[in-house]
Amino acid sequence: MPRSSDTILGHCIARAVIHEHGGVEAAAVKYGPNAERLSKWDAIMTAARVTPKASRVAAFIVCWALGMWDEKLDSFSITEYQRYWNESERKAYRVQNEFRELWPEFDTPNELAAQMVATFDARTTKKDAAKLPTTLRVLA
Repeated sequence: MPRSSDTILGHCIARAVIHEHGGVEAAAVKYGPNAERLSKWDAIMTAARVTPKASRVAAFIVCWALGMWDEKLDSFSITEYQRYWNESERKAYRVQNEFRELWPEFDTPNELAAQMVATFDARTTKKDAAKLPTTLRVLA
């Protein structure tokens, strides 16, 4: 996929739509290279169907970044994420699996989270953190 700057949620929704259609090549064959054969109705229905998964993955990436930032670490592991957010092992691995489905080029969100951590500062509040999936732009 070509690299572009967008919100983390925007990237996740786009990747979930492509994943839903079997990958970039399969989607290009079915709908054309620029999705010219994809009706607006199909696009809306697909986006609505994949948004819950995309939102979970976007929240996972942001939580990963916030944990790295708070712990002052350059990278995080799934066990550190699980401990920091007090999540069950099962849930942490399930959402990591969803992350890997949408972002197959990464094992963990460390690279994406590092971009986010670079934008945080001491004034970042919990209220600001809640808006991060829809406001913070990353290059992916």
